[in-house]
Amino acid sequence: MAFSSEIAIAIRRNPREALQVALSKLDELIAPPKGIERVVIKPSIYDPELPGNTDAKIVQVVVQFFNSIGPISIVESDNPLRTAEEAFSRCGYLEFETKNVGFVNLSKTEMIPVQFAGYYFQNRKMPHILHDNMFLINIATLKVEPDICEIGASIKNLFGLLPELDKSVYHNSIDSVLMDLLYAYRPNLTVIDLTDVVIGNRINGTTKHVGGVIVGTDPVAVDSFCSSLLGIDPMQVNHLKIAHSLGMGETNLDRISVRGTEHQKAELSRLFKK
Repeated sequence: MAFSSEIAIAIRRNPREALQVALSKLDELIAPPKGIERVVIKPSIYDPELPGNTDAKIVQVVVQFFNSIGPISIVESDNPLRTAEEAFSRCGYLEFETKNVGFVNLSKTEMIPVQFAGYYFQNRKMPHILHDNMFLINIATLKVEPDICEIGASIKNLFGLLPELDKSVYHNSIDSVLMDLLYAYRPNLTVIDLTDVVIGNRINGTTKHVGGVIVGTDPVAVDSFCSSLLGIDPMQVNHLKIAHSLGMGETNLDRISVRGTEHQKAELSRLFKK
């Protein structure tokens, strides 16, 4: 069977080495198209007091790898637990702020009207920065979210692009909302931060150190592989099933080429089964 998507995994001693090795394994060159105005990085920060947030070290490494493309904006929106500014500060991101690297609160920046694909939204206002000619890098974490959308990974992380303070109003229609966001803001690169992975409910605070990354340009394939690591059939995750049916990416694990040593593949599976 021919592969339709590829992802790469790497487990290494530090984030720089892990990301460098993983990116080098992809056949598809991660090269920005011409005319890029900025790099936009979307980490995953829900509550700085809980585990499961994108590690500052992996964000810093991504910044270092891609800062030659243009100015970098690290973006997040407010939620009822914290402001975006508090999230950046409490997670240690502000330590690598420079003239070329800035932080943007999507809830407080300039908005423009946007036409969506219509899975849920028709027209609504969104942050202007997301409609510059951007190179979008989505750096998510992996966790189970049975009460919302089964798993939290890269596609669910796009939910944080919505500027509203209380996004829970969309939970009942989250699959359709995520399809609109994936269609409008499909990342150029998806990175799953496996530095410390949440085990079970994040409120319990249990994590497992993995020290690796998963990368790819097909966010549906990346999340489908992540789902399998958690022992969940990707086709049982509704938003992945819908994305596949709409031609947005691959969920069939037999059609996803996983680049990495056989030892690392086995090690990753073993770590998640413990």
